[in-house]
Amino acid sequence: MAAGQRTWAQAPKIEPLGERLQSSIAWYDNKAKINQRAYKASKIAIIVLAISIPILAEYGYVPGVEADTRALVVSFAAGLIVLLEGLQQLNKWQENWILYRATCEGLRNEQHLFAEMAGPYADLKPEMAQRLLAMRTGSLVMAEHSKWVHARSDKTETTTG
Repeated sequence: MAAGQRTWAQAPKIEPLGERLQSSIAWYDNKAKINQRAYKASKIAIIVLAISIPILAEYGYVPGVEADTRALVVSFAAGLIVLLEGLQQLNKWQENWILYRATCEGLRNEQHLFAEMAGPYADLKPEMAQRLLAMRTGSLVMAEHSKWVHARSDKTETTTG
């Protein structure tokens, strides 16, 4: 840490707001990680399955295994690809990962600015800085919530329309 920088623990004490901010950061960080893992795991599985289909179809001869069984394995792999893509569209893992990560980092930035009494918090009395922190972090969370609701309504319209 650079000289003169304060840690969050050294920032002005704001118990309920500080606890809420910390829990929000932890929640968004955790949800971003979960969605990132789900998205990457599904995409890796799709790539592996997609690569395996032509290989199995062309070179999948195994002594004692009938052609019908090989065709069934190829069909099963193709079905898994469709399933994984459908789950990705339904759960929006990539979109959620990016949205949650952006909100988490925005909250961390506000936390840092407040701890340093920099940016919009510079030259403010502690009470005013706390109010501004509450408003700015609340705005970040509400903006993320609005985007999440909008993404869900788009999904509902495409599945029902």
